[in-house]
Amino acid sequence: MMPAQMPDPMVPAGSLPSLSPLAGFPDSTLTEQLKLAEMFSLRGSATPIELIHPSKRPFSLLQSEMADEDERRKRRREKNKVAAARCRNKKKERTDFLQKESERLELLNGELKAQIESLKQERQHLVLMLNLHRPTCIVRTDSIRTPETEQNPLLQQLPDH
Repeated sequence: MMPAQMPDPMVPAGSLPSLSPLAGFPDSTLTEQLKLAEMFSLRGSATPIELIHPSKRPFSLLQSEMADEDERRKRRREKNKVAAARCRNKKKERTDFLQKESERLELLNGELKAQIESLKQERQHLVLMLNLHRPTCIVRTDSIRTPETEQNPLLQQLPDH
């Protein structure tokens, strides 16, 4: 600025245009907002008297609060480590249990399939024996129905020998 363009020193500062983002707010409002921001940064650890007069708060009290906060944080981390280890152990036990259960069920399934196959062969053998016995069997027709009149589905499945 040139000396001729200098603002008049007698002009109050509030009447000059400002480009600041805080322009237009009274000074008392800004000071109160800064005090509130400082109080909230204390995170509620101060007493109401200390909030009214924050400068009267002793430095040793701040240090002890910080030490207490650090101690709480350490205890919380230690608890979290223990809980995480317990969770990992439970998960591993569950996985082992499920793996063993899966192996057991696979064995049982194999045994059941083998039993089914054995029963099928036994059934086939019995039907074959019945078919072989049928021509030599003398049956009273008045009290017992013969396989031919009964329409036995098992006998219909096998080829005649």
